[in-house]
Amino acid sequence: MSALPPTGLVHYTSNRSQSYGETEEMLTDDEIMACEAEDFVDYREELAEKAILLRHRENPDRGVIVKPCDSSRYFPGGKRKAKRNIRTRFGKYYKAPGTFVTLTYDHEQYSRWEAWERLTKDLKRFKHDVTMRYKRQGRASPKYISVIEEQSKTGYPHVHLFYPRLRWLLKKEDLQELWGVGRSRVEYGKKVNIGGYVCKYITKMGGWSDEALAFIWKHKIRLYSYSRCFKLPAKDKKPSEWAFLTTTTRKRIEDNLSLIIKAIPNIENLTDYLEDLPEATVSQGRAKRGRRRALTNG
Repeated sequence: MSALPPTGLVHYTSNRSQSYGETEEMLTDDEIMACEAEDFVDYREELAEKAILLRHRENPDRGVIVKPCDSSRYFPGGKRKAKRNIRTRFGKYYKAPGTFVTLTYDHEQYSRWEAWERLTKDLKRFKHDVTMRYKRQGRASPKYISVIEEQSKTGYPHVHLFYPRLRWLLKKEDLQELWGVGRSRVEYGKKVNIGGYVCKYITKMGGWSDEALAFIWKHKIRLYSYSRCFKLPAKDKKPSEWAFLTTTTRKRIEDNLSLIIKAIPNIENLTDYLEDLPEATVSQGRAKRGRRRALTNG
């Protein structure tokens, strides 16, 4: 006789086999992802409120406020920073001819969240297998840039790969065999703006569902990856003129404004900081907010 699942409150973990409700029924993937999306929305709201106060090393009366969300890919500032890095990283390959490959999952074979869960391993395997085909033929490994995107209508992930200055990658049927979990499509582009191509998908992230964003956040999945040749050259870092003072929040700054100004009379971006509210759009995941409470409270 098989053991009965535990009763009581929902046991919400990343292990789906341990997620149960009061009715002794295991939660569906969609219900679990709705809970994880709620965690992600909370994280994003907390990050939007965070602030780091820095003081000038030579002049203690000077200060500046740094917003951690400006370095996050889930906010406009972080996306702009990523775009600048991409332009520098790709250099001479920023605009170049090459081969496009789009990889999608078979919806009949894999559910939405099965596809997301195996995405990283499948993509790594595909890149490795393409490289090994080249090595067996005595050819140098092809340079690539890959970008992950969520399909707007289905919520499934798919991958775009671009191989710059490569007119022919492999036979279509060979690529299909190497992917093996869905469809592969191959195209040739005469002149491609690689930087704009990657940036487009980073910008489109604003249209992702909270469930998909929660998944890449929780599993620390990179939205784009590239061959080693595209790594930024190492630079000697100069000591910063600013020193860390404290970590705080927007509300604490507003509540203790007079004390802060007394301690640091010249906070250079104080007015702009208090007026500038970070944008953190909420999509369909927000509509399911409270789902976990409903499940746990009965």
